[in-house]
Amino acid sequence: MADLMKQGKTAGKLVEFGLLQNIAEDDSKHQSDYKMLFQGQGKILLALSDHDRLSQKDLVERLDLTPQSTAEFVRKLEKKGFVSREKSVADKRVTIVSLTDQGRAETQKRMQVIPQYLRVLTDQELGQLNRILDKVNERMLQDIQEEDPTLHNKYHQLMLHHVLNKVHPDQSVEHD
Repeated sequence: MADLMKQGKTAGKLVEFGLLQNIAEDDSKHQSDYKMLFQGQGKILLALSDHDRLSQKDLVERLDLTPQSTAEFVRKLEKKGFVSREKSVADKRVTIVSLTDQGRAETQKRMQVIPQYLRVLTDQELGQLNRILDKVNERMLQDIQEEDPTLHNKYHQLMLHHVLNKVHPDQSVEHD
């Protein structure tokens, strides 16, 4: 178990971070950009901007999406002119997805919403931060559910549904 002083200091840092983040970002200004970039179709654009010409199967594996969701997202992106699909020359059963020039431009535009303060971290540090935040978020969700396992409070129920759908858009989260 971690030292209580360190836990207290970390809790203070999280409060400080939350306050600074609210000042640094105008969420209402970038809300649709965040959604477009980090959920569903946006994940595919980001993956293709890192490694263009991926098979749909590779996208499924890299992004931990279902094959059905991936196919639907790719179809929607193709309709918007952001990606193109073609059959692999080596294996006609494989569909290769590529960014179009329009898709590359849109991804670059949307990437401007990534906060500057995250750009100081290395890939390794980002990976560590993601794992730490996953662990903390998982525990927070567990604490919320233990506090009120029935979630009768409509406000909390709606907020939990909203947050879970933002965090896990590929998993349909129902609420009563």
